[in-house]
Amino acid sequence: MIEKVKQTIIKYGLLKNNERVVVGFSGGPDSTALVLTLAQIAPSIGAQLIIAHFNHGLRGQESNEDERFARKLAKKMNLTFISGKMNTEDDRKSLSPEDFYRRQRYRFFNEVAKNNRAVKIALGHNLQDQAETVLLHLLRGSGLEGLKGILPLRDGKYIRPLIETTRQEIISFLDKEKITYRRDSSNADKNHLRNKIRLELLPYLKKEFNPQIDVTIAQMAEIIRDENVFINECVDKALKSPYIQSGKNKIVMNMEYLGSLPVAIHRRLLKELLEDFNTQKNGVTFLHINLISNLLRNPESGKKISLPGGIQARHEYESLILERGAPGEKSVKYEYRVEIPGSIYLKERDMTVSMHLRKKDKIDFHNKNKNYFDLNKIRFPLVLRNRREGDWFQPLGMVGRQKLKSFFIDHKISRQKRDEIMLLADEQSILWIENMHLNDRVKITPETKKVLELEII
Repeated sequence: MIEKVKQTIIKYGLLKNNERVVVGFSGGPDSTALVLTLAQIAPSIGAQLIIAHFNHGLRGQESNEDERFARKLAKKMNLTFISGKMNTEDDRKSLSPEDFYRRQRYRFFNEVAKNNRAVKIALGHNLQDQAETVLLHLLRGSGLEGLKGILPLRDGKYIRPLIETTRQEIISFLDKEKITYRRDSSNADKNHLRNKIRLELLPYLKKEFNPQIDVTIAQMAEIIRDENVFINECVDKALKSPYIQSGKNKIVMNMEYLGSLPVAIHRRLLKELLEDFNTQKNGVTFLHINLISNLLRNPESGKKISLPGGIQARHEYESLILERGAPGEKSVKYEYRVEIPGSIYLKERDMTVSMHLRKKDKIDFHNKNKNYFDLNKIRFPLVLRNRREGDWFQPLGMVGRQKLKSFFIDHKISRQKRDEIMLLADEQSILWIENMHLNDRVKITPETKKVLELEII
C-alpha cells in the first residue's frame, strides 16, 4: 500500500521536497493509515509532519477517548501533536450540522497550518469516500462540478494521498502492521444520507450490478475532473471577453454572445457568475440557471426574474443583466428650480450643474460638459429634474414633437437608466436630455441674442 500511496502523490503532485504537512487524524482507520504511510514516506522527501486532532465533542466520552488514542499514537511515533475542540457557540447561520462541523474542523486545520508554517493539509479520504461523494451528488442532481467528486489536490493546499486506495486495502494494511484504530459509532447512523449510501446503496450496487462499482465510480470521477477542467478553461476565457462586463453590483452580458456559446459553457458561466455574485454563496440551483437561460430565448425586453441573495436577472434590449440591491429600490423623483446665474447640487446624482449667461463669441461646442441654449426661446420657470409621465420635446433638426418615452425606447435606454437621466425643462417641454439630445426650439442660431450655458461640474 505504501507504494500505491507514493504513486498517488507523484501522479497528482501532492507533495514537494521539504514541506511541512498538517495531517488530520481522527483516530479512525483511514486517518490512522494516512499517518502511518506518510510517516514512512516523509523521510525520503524531507517532509515534516504535524498531527492535528479535532475533538467535535459530539459522542461524549467516546470523543475524548479518540483524542487520547490519537495523542498516544503521535507520541509513540515521535510526531508533533496538536488538538482542538469545537466551539459550539459559533453562529451556525443556515448551515446543516454536517456543514457546520466541517467548517469548524477545517478552520482548526488551517490555524494549525498557519501557526506551524505548514503548506499542506493531508486528509484521509479514500476511494470508497470518493464513490460515496459522487453518488451523494448524483442523488442531489449535481452537474459535473459535483460529479467530479473529491479532488486529490484542492486549492494547492488540501491533499488526499489515499484517494485511490480502497478501504479494504487500508484495513489489510493496518492488520498487517498490527495497528489498532478507533471506530466512530455515528458512522452507523442511517439517518445521515452518506451513511445510508455506504451501508445500503453501495453494497446493493455491488451485489446486483458491479462488484467493483466503487472503483468504476472513482474512475468516472477522474474522467469528469479532466473534462471539467476543460469546461472551466472555456468559461474563464468567456469571462475575459468584452461581451461580459462585471461591476460591484451589476453584471451586463451581451445576449447574442451568450447565445453563441455551447449550452454547457453558458450554463456553467451563469452558475459561476451567480455564485460569485451571491453574497450568501449558496441557494443557486439548476432551476435558477434554467430560468435565466429562458430569458435568452425570450425576445421581449423588460422581462425579469428574482433570484437568491436579492439578485435580479432581466432582459434589456441586447443585454442580459444581473443586478443586486438596486433593482428592488423604488426610483426617486427629483426636481430643482433653476436660478440664473447660479449653481445647483443634485444629491441624487452627486453632481453640480452651473447655469450662466455667456457671450455668443465665447461658446465652446467642443466641451462635452457644456451645453448652450437660446435664452429668449425659453419659457420660464426652468427646472432640472428626471422624467415624468407625458414628457415630450422637439428633437434637434426635426419638425414636430416626440414623446420622451418613445425616444428612450428608440435609443434602447433601460427602464432603470431612464429614471437616472437628468433633464432640463421649461414650462412647455423638455429642452435638453443629459448627454443625448437638445430641443430644436432652443438651439443656437444666427439670430440668437442671449446665450444660456449649462455646465456639468
